[in-house]
Amino acid sequence: MAMLEWKPPLSPEWGEWKSTADALLTEAENGAELGPDAQRQLAECLHRMASEKLGPMQQLQLERLARRAVQAVPQLEPFRFLRVGIVSDRTLDFLAPALQAAGLARLLLIEPVLAPPGSAASLAFGAGDPFGGPVDIVLYWHDATMTHARTALLDTQAQEAAIHASTAALRQTIEALQAKGRADVLVSTTPLPPAQRVSSIDAITPGSMAAHVAQTNAAVLEGAAHGDWTVIDIAALAADVGHASWFDPMRLFDLKVPFAMELNPVVADHVARHLAGAFGKARRALVLDLDNTLWGGVIGDDGLEGIEVGQGSAAGEAFLALQQLALTHRDRGVALCVCSKNNDWTARQPFAQHPDMLLRLDDFAVFHASWDDKASGVRAIAQALRLGPESLVFMDDNPAERARVRQELPFVFVPELPEQPFRYATILAASGAFEHGLLSGDDLARAQSYGSDAKRVEMQAAIGNYEDYLRALRMEISITPFDDIGLPRIAQLVAKSNQFNLTTRRHGKDELARMQASGDVLCWQVRLSDRFADHGMIAVVIVARRGEDWVIDTWLQSCRILQRGVEQEIANRLVEAARREGARRVLGEYIPTSKNALVADLFPRLGFAAIEAPADGDKASQWFACEVDGFTEHATFFGSPDAGRPA
Repeated sequence: MAMLEWKPPLSPEWGEWKSTADALLTEAENGAELGPDAQRQLAECLHRMASEKLGPMQQLQLERLARRAVQAVPQLEPFRFLRVGIVSDRTLDFLAPALQAAGLARLLLIEPVLAPPGSAASLAFGAGDPFGGPVDIVLYWHDATMTHARTALLDTQAQEAAIHASTAALRQTIEALQAKGRADVLVSTTPLPPAQRVSSIDAITPGSMAAHVAQTNAAVLEGAAHGDWTVIDIAALAADVGHASWFDPMRLFDLKVPFAMELNPVVADHVARHLAGAFGKARRALVLDLDNTLWGGVIGDDGLEGIEVGQGSAAGEAFLALQQLALTHRDRGVALCVCSKNNDWTARQPFAQHPDMLLRLDDFAVFHASWDDKASGVRAIAQALRLGPESLVFMDDNPAERARVRQELPFVFVPELPEQPFRYATILAASGAFEHGLLSGDDLARAQSYGSDAKRVEMQAAIGNYEDYLRALRMEISITPFDDIGLPRIAQLVAKSNQFNLTTRRHGKDELARMQASGDVLCWQVRLSDRFADHGMIAVVIVARRGEDWVIDTWLQSCRILQRGVEQEIANRLVEAARREGARRVLGEYIPTSKNALVADLFPRLGFAAIEAPADGDKASQWFACEVDGFTEHATFFGSPDAGRPA
């Protein structure tokens, strides 16, 4: 479909991928345990199939495969499994299979749980659990047109009272859904049907449906800005599609379907991209080709004065628009990188000397210019950033280069580009590859952190001795109690972290706030900086104080700062705090998952001994204990032994 124009055309290999995926899923359904190679092959096939433009038959086949994959292999790297509750006053049953298929392109295995038919309020406040157990997030497809209370036109007071009543009811419904699902709620805004728009000033005419919808949408956005829930701007999507195409009046009135059925894959992809942004599957780095991608012409042949970029020509302004969008992404924490077949000095020249370039050399985390093939270059960039290929977006005007990267690195997001540059920026923006929720200061600093990784690798190679390298980094660590400013980032880390996460407990924002206020729970946020970058918050530790025993409930860290001694320093500080408050032991729990094998031996490495599970502990977990008096402090290499010690 035109709205999914970043997807490449259907490949001749699509049928082969389907056959391979079908055979592997059949094995898993018959009880066979797929080995790492088979799992990798299955994941690649599913992702490749979902990332292309599909006809109706392929869409149906992919939906079936997606449903089978969720049931047979819910723990499939690099996918994230999500159980998504869906609530709506309208009919959304048909969205569920399309959402499962769309999730595959966003590296999500989605189990949609449709709440029983009925109004959202009745489901939220009624008896029983509409989702049959916890969900990771609730999608509430809200329709403000159904809550419009007719008031006299131009009666501002009556309009304000009606809006106050309807938005209060909306807030109560969302809060009830949060409690029922024990999860965040993703709330939609409402598109206005063309039949309800009588005049171009209806949105500011008290008493009109348009004014009611506009003010309700504003309330939804305001609640999301305050962190009360998450928003998915369906009204903006409908505007992008065009309201005349968005609504199907016959199905709206007859079947209560909120949008045209043929838009189902578009809407499903839009929801999936929001879920990817909320659960750590949005992309983190933008890798850009240069010639005919960031400027017109070939710098090696045309020279500095011969390339086309900047004001004065349509193509030059189009290239400038892509550069502006790249800078916008960088401002939001996306690492910008160059992957060019070129001499290094030649490739750098426009950024240093061309007056019309927006992008400059300092904007790039990694600058890779060589005569190696692009797939090798992209792989090298991923390694320099310490990111997996699934975190990268690669943009190149050359279809052969795009095909090569898709073939060699199937989890890299490679948007399809037209021959002319005029829609490059539009396609990248519409792809939603870098979708995100509320931004924090840590998010904004992330691009600098990625760039500093490459510099650290160079310095480590030059120094050689690892301890000397750690000293040379001039690291500073801050370990402080939770606070209101850090709570959104803490909740984000708790929701997303999988690999360095000892228990993978998903505490919601409200629960974390209660822990923060409790005198019986120690709550730490850990921040790290070094000579190259401020990494922001990189770890969260939650410990229940239970008399003489301190029990670690949650311990998670960013994998980007491994082998820096952070976990050793946290252990030092934790045991010190326990000793200071008279505790005898610190207990640690490890709950194995398919993703956190990285920390299977963390507690033994830190000096904890294996013990039997406590009487009230999870018997499936592995438990460890550290005697406070027998603990030997670990050597670490942070700037000041007293810096950042929690009170």
